[in-house]
Amino acid sequence: MNQNLPKYVALTFDDGPSAYTVSILDILKRYNIPATFFVVGSEVKKFPDIIQKIHREKHIIGNHTWNHSDITTLSKNELWKEINSTNIQIKKIIGHSPNLFRPPYSSINDENIDAIKKLGMTSVLWNIDSTDWHEKSPLNIQKNVISRLQKNSLIVMHDGDQYGSGPRDQIVTSLPKIIKYLLENDYRFLTVPEFHQFAYKIEKWS
Repeated sequence: MNQNLPKYVALTFDDGPSAYTVSILDILKRYNIPATFFVVGSEVKKFPDIIQKIHREKHIIGNHTWNHSDITTLSKNELWKEINSTNIQIKKIIGHSPNLFRPPYSSINDENIDAIKKLGMTSVLWNIDSTDWHEKSPLNIQKNVISRLQKNSLIVMHDGDQYGSGPRDQIVTSLPKIIKYLLENDYRFLTVPEFHQFAYKIEKWS
């Protein structure tokens, strides 16, 4: 690959919305950074105002199931209900449904992928795990991200705190430092749809 090609990164946040989402949005606004939020339908129903805020501030919203289910354990009908219920709930708030889907626990199989495509949605994983879902040290989260950076990095972080991994203070603390490092090292920040488009262009250029 041409070494002169630009570096780019997509910040993604899973499992919200929650009270921590507001703090994360404030950080993103401070640095004028776009992000993509994969939200859980049951939490969307609890916090419609936060979904409105995510949308109003021009971030992308994706589907992360209704109950944070391991979709490989579901029937096709159960999977459809998890996704469709969440899409309906999001559409009620922002006027349209998402077309991006992220499987909880990164657990997905070929049958799931086929079913998700038939729903007109694109499955999204990542190539950098911040490990904020179990790591309690903000400094270690920062190091985990920076040490794994690639030229095209899609990073998963978490703003939701309702699935047994505790408070998200550590990602709120580490996020500004991660963003500063990326800015200082000339990374371009993209949403997931932009990331996919840019990756396609990079493939053509390389």
